[in-house]
Amino acid sequence: MPRPILALLLAAPLAACGSSPATNNEAAAPAPANDFAKALKTMPEGQRKATLYRAITDARQQCQQVNAVQDVPPVNGNPAWAATCDTGQTWIVAVGADGNAKVIGPAAPPRGG
Repeated sequence: MPRPILALLLAAPLAACGSSPATNNEAAAPAPANDFAKALKTMPEGQRKATLYRAITDARQQCQQVNAVQDVPPVNGNPAWAATCDTGQTWIVAVGADGNAKVIGPAAPPRGG
């Protein structure tokens, strides 16, 4: 085992010495804002299409170009968009607070616009 890691492992139990016990009346930290989703919402349409295209192709799905993008309801609490590719397939792309995108689909194209 490399020495820096070993030193860290040995020091970890000592770090707990003298610390006060946690109390139950402390408020939980608020969830961090999803800055990645905010950036995606505010970027120009062409850049948003290119970003969603990259998420779709990184997920190893067939798409040569994203022709349309539409906001859809959140997926598991994460902001989401429907991206329709040149193939006619629509993919739902949900963006987590950590910036990772989850590509779901193909999905039925969203109604309205």
